[in-house]
Amino acid sequence: MIGFEAAGVPVVLDEDTLREEVSDPATLLAWCESHPEDPRTVAYLRMLGRLDEAAAAARATLAPENLPPLVRAVRRTRYAQVLQFQGAHAAAEEQYDLAAEETGLEDPTAPAGLTVLAAVFHHRAKARFERAGAETAQERPRAAARLGEQALEDAERALAIRRHLHGEDSAEVASSRQAVERIRRG
Repeated sequence: MIGFEAAGVPVVLDEDTLREEVSDPATLLAWCESHPEDPRTVAYLRMLGRLDEAAAAARATLAPENLPPLVRAVRRTRYAQVLQFQGAHAAAEEQYDLAAEETGLEDPTAPAGLTVLAAVFHHRAKARFERAGAETAQERPRAAARLGEQALEDAERALAIRRHLHGEDSAEVASSRQAVERIRRG
């Protein structure tokens, strides 16, 4: 299983849903409560299923107008993930698209911009994959197929960028590889 740590708490990615599973929710929640201004709190609250709190925290992190574009893109991606988990798929996709623009697509050689762009593609792929499942459940096979193709394209883009930046042996590459494999399985 692919995993990482969030504020020192082990987290693994579910191989079917591609969502995070927190090993010690109480400890992570305590961290969030003691660090309410930390932008990572948005992601951690989302992982804990506290979506209304995560959405409010995300909007607060985006409020400052003088944020550098890459910082805004990272924070917007976290907000998009919250929207995705709330089931607001169209709004999430809009936020992912804005985040991709904020990474500085006009300068695709900037390593920092590429790192953030890969993360945006990765998370947008997972959102599209999830939305494709919702379309399938609502018996809309053409919409599901289109979203599945878009999800795979985004996941493959993220994987290619991450391989270019990090080589084959990084957590980022492993996570993107896992997403590509899951999306291909359908």
